[in-house]
Amino acid sequence: MRDSLTLLGDEYAILEADDGRSGLDLIRAAQPDVVLLDISMPELGGVPVCSEIKADPATADIEIVIVSARTEPDFIEASLSAGASDYVIKPFQPRDLVRRVRQVLDKVGAST
Repeated sequence: MRDSLTLLGDEYAILEADDGRSGLDLIRAAQPDVVLLDISMPELGGVPVCSEIKADPATADIEIVIVSARTEPDFIEASLSAGASDYVIKPFQPRDLVRRVRQVLDKVGAST
C-alpha cells in the first residue's frame, strides 16, 4: 500500500503509523481528511480504530477507507457499519486506490 500512496504524495501530505494504537494517536493529533486502515494491524485492528474515530466528536467527520485482503462479507459489513466510507480489497492496482481515495474526498469537498 505504501507504494500506492506515493502516487498521492504530490497532492496530499501522507502520515504513517506502525500499528492501530499509534495510528489512532496520530489521527487525533493530525486531524487528516482521510485515513486508510488495514483490518489486520498490531495492537488495535482496523475496525476498532474505525469505530473509535467515528465515536469521538473531534474525529467523527474524518473519512475512512479500509484496505484489506479479507474478502469475507462479514469483514466488509463490519467495516462499513463501523463508519468506513469504502472498502478496498488487496491486491489492488495503485491507481485504483488513488481513484477511490479521491472519490471519498470529492464527496466531502476535501480534495485539492
